[in-house]
Amino acid sequence: MRYHAVKEISMKLLSFGEILFDVFGDTATLGGAPLNVAAHYRQLGGESSIISAVGNDELGERALDEIEDLDVDPSMIEMLDGTPTGRADITLHGKDATYEFNYPAAWDRIRIYDDDIDEIEDGNTIIYFGTLALRSTASFLSLQKLLGETAPAEVFVDINLRKDFYSDDILSYCLDNATILKINDDEIEVLSDMLALEKADGKELSSWLFDNTAVETLLLTRGKKGSNLFIKDEKPIHVDCSNVNVVDTVGAGDSLSAAYLFFRYEKKLSPADALFKATAVADYVVSHKGAIPSYDASLFV
Repeated sequence: MRYHAVKEISMKLLSFGEILFDVFGDTATLGGAPLNVAAHYRQLGGESSIISAVGNDELGERALDEIEDLDVDPSMIEMLDGTPTGRADITLHGKDATYEFNYPAAWDRIRIYDDDIDEIEDGNTIIYFGTLALRSTASFLSLQKLLGETAPAEVFVDINLRKDFYSDDILSYCLDNATILKINDDEIEVLSDMLALEKADGKELSSWLFDNTAVETLLLTRGKKGSNLFIKDEKPIHVDCSNVNVVDTVGAGDSLSAAYLFFRYEKKLSPADALFKATAVADYVVSHKGAIPSYDASLFV
């Protein structure tokens, strides 16, 4: 595997979780939030890898080929016999869409090995995962091993609620292990209700998180209303979206997550400047087709 030359790399991104194809009619597009985040982080100029699994099938072969094209390190992706590559079959209902995930899929059987752990640089790695990857016990246990045997600089958790693939226990585990938590306007309602908070807003949720968990940063995405950033012992930050022609919103939140991490921890920008640049990346993504459109990083760097 060849990598583009990147100067002064100081923080690596390690994603954990699903690799799947979004299938609509005869079209299958590679995705999954952890892969989208790793791909954008790499495209901006950082170094990224992903711990996952695909099936020993046509989609699995295609996934590995496309991940190599994205220049994301595939060395911790396992190809499994007897379990198909993940897919989400999409059905449109007017402007709304429903997703049917195959189960079990290869990413429900993610395994992490001691050799993988040995390759992870403590203090020099950001670990990313979302709630969807925790729907199976096998992958959940692998994540526990990963977090229990490494010392990452940050743990970024995306509260990504899909169908019935989450529970209060899963959400509690995420809160207990995150240092950075990302959530959107819809998901904050669910989490605030679970925590019995009076208001489902970023101010009350962040205050509870800062007092009761290791979370020190809350990133609240609000669609066309932009994003809010709450950081422990600092004033809240808000950044508006630009007025762009929206073509495709798939992957917008993932690009925002990746870009915030890249500019904040790789480029060492202030939180406000990092969120401003991350918003510019997300604006670009929604104005183009697909979750990982190609772009020149110099547009944003």
